[in-house]
Amino acid sequence: MDIVIIRAGQINIGALDETLRAQLGSAFSGLSVNGERTVLHLADGTPATVTDRARQLVTAHDPAQFSASQQAEVQRQQRLEQARGQKGSELSAVDFLTNPLLLTLARKIIWLEQEINDLRDSI
Repeated sequence: MDIVIIRAGQINIGALDETLRAQLGSAFSGLSVNGERTVLHLADGTPATVTDRARQLVTAHDPAQFSASQQAEVQRQQRLEQARGQKGSELSAVDFLTNPLLLTLARKIIWLEQEINDLRDSI
């Protein structure tokens, strides 16, 4: 395993890892960060041109740029927040008294909603 230590400022580990894997392929095994040092783990015998490319990618890295998976997570969170805002009025079991099956379902949904709210409040 070849180790390359690079002095770098703040990094977005997920985005940098994704970039290095895409650009370096099997030559890249992973990275670790210790303060302002970024340590790249490269395959044994990695050519100097690949090592140089890895250094360039780290020094040019913009920590504000999200990886594709990070962007997907942000979008998922935004959709969830939007859905929370559009949930409408609180369910009332009284609205379902004429249909016993719907009443049972409504009570379970109300219970689940309360459990989720309690969990969210406890975080």
